[in-house]
Amino acid sequence: MIGCAIWAVALSFFKIAEKYIDSSQINLIKNSVGLVFVAGWMFFTGGWNPGDVSLAWQLMFASGVIGMAFGDVFFLSAIGRLGVGKATSMALLTPVLTLVLEFFILDRIPSAGSFSGMFLVLVGVFYLYGPVENVSKEGFRLIFIACLCVAIAQVLARWSFDLDQDLSLGTSAFFRVFGGVVGMAFIMGKDLKSKYLSAISKGPHLKPLMIGAFLGTGIGICLYQSAAKLTTATQLSFLGTTTPIFAIPIAWIIAKEIPQKRVIIGALIAIAGVSLIFLL
Repeated sequence: MIGCAIWAVALSFFKIAEKYIDSSQINLIKNSVGLVFVAGWMFFTGGWNPGDVSLAWQLMFASGVIGMAFGDVFFLSAIGRLGVGKATSMALLTPVLTLVLEFFILDRIPSAGSFSGMFLVLVGVFYLYGPVENVSKEGFRLIFIACLCVAIAQVLARWSFDLDQDLSLGTSAFFRVFGGVVGMAFIMGKDLKSKYLSAISKGPHLKPLMIGAFLGTGIGICLYQSAAKLTTATQLSFLGTTTPIFAIPIAWIIAKEIPQKRVIIGALIAIAGVSLIFLL
């Protein structure tokens, strides 16, 4: 939950940076800055063992490539087609797909109480955003692929921890973010150097970009990996949908945006759902 709150703050800084550079550059830099941060965390926690690149590490690397690179790129493309509101609302497909994949791949079924809580989270967040209308086929295709990529990434990360209970959080975070950087380098291809240099050049975008990257992929990934080891992939995915709840007070304080009644009601329903996931 703390990670969701931090990510909500990071998103506000990324939105500022996006006025001056494109979303692929933001994704590349946030992953690169996160890699430096988690590399330090890995060495500090003594998680480096170059002589043993096990299947668990490979799964975590694949999780980063699929989720932090391809998943984010497809989601940002969906935002361009659908707008932030529709794309974010339809991203509620992610926890549902995660639940299905975790059942078939890891043979894990949520308890009745947990399932009820997950349902309430979906209802609350969906009510918060409102109904989704006039969605193009291309927009739906992009958001579905994005959600599927993220769902696969979350299940692979959970599978990695299942295979190696001693896999350190620092090492797991490093391989996941490293996968995200490699994936973005592959996606950007020949434009990698020019876009990277442009993104880190001085300008009004640089400060908010670095703050967002430090919070979102630096601190955020550390908390996310800790949560990934302590929860199921499905629980973590549903918890991830609560990010907009934390964005409400942030927008109220920073941008003076007073939340509407339906937003508050939706947030309360989702919070009740989160409580059920972990109390029953």
